[in-house]
Amino acid sequence: NIRVPGVQTLWEADGERLTPDTPVTLRWNNGQGLTFEVTYAIDDNYMITAEQTVANYGDGPVVVAPFATITRTSLTASKSTWISHSGPIGTFDETVDYGPDYDDLAEEGAVAGGANPDWIGFTDVYWLGALIPDRGAALDTGFRSLGDDLFRADMIYDPTTLRPGRQISRTSQLFAGAKESQVLDAYEDAGVARFGLAIDWGWFRWFEKPILWLLRTLFDAVGNFGVAIILLTCVVRGLMFPIAQKGFSSMASMKAIQPEMKKLQEKHKDDKVKQQQEMQKLFKEQGVNPVAGCLPMVLQIPVFFALYKVLVLAIEMRHQPFILWIEDLSAPDPAHILNLFGMLPFEVPGFLALGPLALLLGFTMWLTFRLNPSTMDPVQQQVFSIMPWVLMFVMAPFAAGLLLYWNTSNILTLAQQRYLYSKHPQLKAAAQKEKAEKQAKAQEKA
Repeated sequence: NIRVPGVQTLWEADGERLTPDTPVTLRWNNGQGLTFEVTYAIDDNYMITAEQTVANYGDGPVVVAPFATITRTSLTASKSTWISHSGPIGTFDETVDYGPDYDDLAEEGAVAGGANPDWIGFTDVYWLGALIPDRGAALDTGFRSLGDDLFRADMIYDPTTLRPGRQISRTSQLFAGAKESQVLDAYEDAGVARFGLAIDWGWFRWFEKPILWLLRTLFDAVGNFGVAIILLTCVVRGLMFPIAQKGFSSMASMKAIQPEMKKLQEKHKDDKVKQQQEMQKLFKEQGVNPVAGCLPMVLQIPVFFALYKVLVLAIEMRHQPFILWIEDLSAPDPAHILNLFGMLPFEVPGFLALGPLALLLGFTMWLTFRLNPSTMDPVQQQVFSIMPWVLMFVMAPFAAGLLLYWNTSNILTLAQQRYLYSKHPQLKAAAQKEKAEKQAKAQEKA
């Protein structure tokens, strides 16, 4: 039977405008001996600090429980993917919990937060709304579905008995801003535990953060984010080139001893143990490591995946133009071939929205397969010949910046392959010979 503040409460403010230099305090007296205050402060990066105070001037004790919530709709949320989580997020027991997503939460109705929460809220690819509790205060947290595509994150402090003549305060924070890596890391350094991991870096964040730093540095130097992506791809490819060169050298060595290997396989075809022993002896005599060709490729995978993920997560790419018709590298290529670049009056479905960047992607991937003669059987060869054009449609709806990266990478791969084949002609000659032999056998069967 005590009046408490609600959404219709008319508060008294001690200022007219909340700015980083002018905090504002709201006051309300419930007429029953309780005075409520909320002092708001905000910084330049949209971290809001709210100090909630209740003073008891009445005759008897009351029980109070400060709380804070974030309510948001899933209708405007970015899509949650395997590479970037969108939806409920929080840090519990020193671990960032990316999940559940909105569909899971709608199905379950409510999900309790874990123990020892550091912060809780909702994330998109580029944006974050997060509640940060008073340090050391006991509280409960959780997520719930409100229906109609609305969801809420709750942060409720444990009830406290407030005796007459006393007051109690709780200081909570709300971050409602962009997921800029430098900003989140700065808050983490200031005491918000694991706040930098609100960006879903994944396993390779040790590669990704230096790549993001280099991308920002290149952008500051050239002033065009598309050019910065091209330069970044060239730098990473250049750093990886010695590893790729070592892999090609190993493949060339393996090709050189291929005739000897076939002889041993034929000679000891009935004795696999002897065959393996002779193979190992041949490798040792020729100084060839059979796994050395695969190892460099494996070493490059984390680096190139990290580069790809940085471009997915980097808010710096949002609304950045490149050239001509590309005005936002974080959006799909707006030029669509199937409606003659907007001349025909219809919208092209996403999976058919082929722009110049998607066509270039399919063509450059096809060239990389053509330049690297395959030793696969005819069925596999047909699958790989179709794959570039399938990927062209799959990648068409992706951000233009990602397609720019893939195209740059494919062009550099072509140049790299031509150079390495010129240094190891036996590799290309052997592969072409095997391809010709397979084609001849296929024609004989036909």
